[in-house]
Amino acid sequence: MKTFAPVIVLLAGLISAHAASAAVTAPTDAELKACFAAHSQLMEKPGLKNQVACWRAHGYLMTRS
Repeated sequence: MKTFAPVIVLLAGLISAHAASAAVTAPTDAELKACFAAHSQLMEKPGLKNQVACWRAHGYLMTRS
């Protein structure tokens, strides 16, 4: 029975990690547009000035409010 305890703990950790990652949802198109409208002036590189890059850089600001 002692040999199964680490396996059970490992499985419980994997299940909880999977559940936590499944709770994170992809941003909607409206969220991407709102983020880009709010932060496009903060983006320095014109080649990276798009909605997805803006969300990657500033999305945490949108989810905080």
